[in-house]
Amino acid sequence: MFVVTGGGSGIGRALAHSLALRGKEVLVIGRRHEPLVETAAFSPLISLLCADVASTKGRSIIMEHLKKTPEITGLINNAGTIEPIISLDRISEEDWQQALAINLTAPLFLSQQLLDKLTDGRVLNMGSATAYLPIEAWASYCVSKSALSMLTRCWQLESKKTAFASVMPGIIDTNMQLIIRESENGSEKDRTFYKTLQRENRLVKTEVAAAFLTWLLLDISVKEYTSKEWDIYDASHHPAWLVSPHIVPHWDI
Repeated sequence: MFVVTGGGSGIGRALAHSLALRGKEVLVIGRRHEPLVETAAFSPLISLLCADVASTKGRSIIMEHLKKTPEITGLINNAGTIEPIISLDRISEEDWQQALAINLTAPLFLSQQLLDKLTDGRVLNMGSATAYLPIEAWASYCVSKSALSMLTRCWQLESKKTAFASVMPGIIDTNMQLIIRESENGSEKDRTFYKTLQRENRLVKTEVAAAFLTWLLLDISVKEYTSKEWDIYDASHHPAWLVSPHIVPHWDI
């Protein structure tokens, strides 16, 4: 079984569908029931669970649900939030802690709690180029993604039986991009950049990102999987998984 958090939409939904097409059983997890139902309707191989991965209670619900599942092939820590988009001098402690709970704490402790079931399995953390590129009013996202990258490396150092990797799946056409385009905070230059990508159809499609993630999870060796932080814009691996008519648009503007 593969466990995909944030499975009700976006990358999570597309990845669940892609894995199911490869004959893999998938559990999608999210906070909202209806989007999960829509994801699961794609295939009988996809099941769903409503739970908030950012809370101790939610992770307990997940553990109870998986209590009789002896083995998990892969955990994809996909749930994430871009909010709050706000300057550091205005961010509240509550909003800061909530962003870190979703983007950083959940991947740490869900991986920890499921580790015994992930023997010889893979954990994939959803990273971002913003881990290395600060963006105005995105501090909670940039900081949490930077920390998640280092968390992955620490897991790689300490975990002997489970393979950990981090991936930068690109600037993807999801609801997160809609939030970014509509935000009144941050710089006008950044908003114009993302609006231009959307207008010119230069956002990565969710199904393209899912094909990339599926390749990472199913088709490469553990040694290669853990060898680096994967970047969808690195064209060196495109021949191995990128099949026409899918493309990875270049984002320089």
